[in-house]
Amino acid sequence: MSIRPAPNTPPSDSIVPADQAPLLDFLGYHVRRAYLTVQADFDACIQKLDLRQTEFGVMSILCANPGINQKTLAEALAIAPPNLAMLLDRLENRKLLKRRRSMEDKRVQLVSLTQQGTRLYDKALEAAREADQRSASKLTRAEIDQLKVLLGKMFAR
Repeated sequence: MSIRPAPNTPPSDSIVPADQAPLLDFLGYHVRRAYLTVQADFDACIQKLDLRQTEFGVMSILCANPGINQKTLAEALAIAPPNLAMLLDRLENRKLLKRRRSMEDKRVQLVSLTQQGTRLYDKALEAAREADQRSASKLTRAEIDQLKVLLGKMFAR
């Protein structure tokens, strides 16, 4: 419980950090603040390669699962299918991936990285690892592993 200032206390003209005490009890607040820190460093590294975070995510799944269908890809990344279609269009226009119809079911699109996409992904992966190490520099290896397990429990289905 925090102490609130009296309602008729005049605001201060001096610049002081805001009292965040009301938010510190919320797990979501801590997760969001950590995410913003990690995201800023990650985005700075990945944008140098003209990639966005979501595009890196798509390319990561495609690298590990060549020929994956769009529905499975959307589910793996928790991206709505229409949003994924636009994202894939952007990457395909850059010649980073290719789509083809399934031989078994012509309604199904299969997606793979191109050679150009794989080369860019390899560079992005290196940059992402460096950003990840910087973001976690205040944590021990055991703390990083524990954090991954705990966060994984939060979004497990």
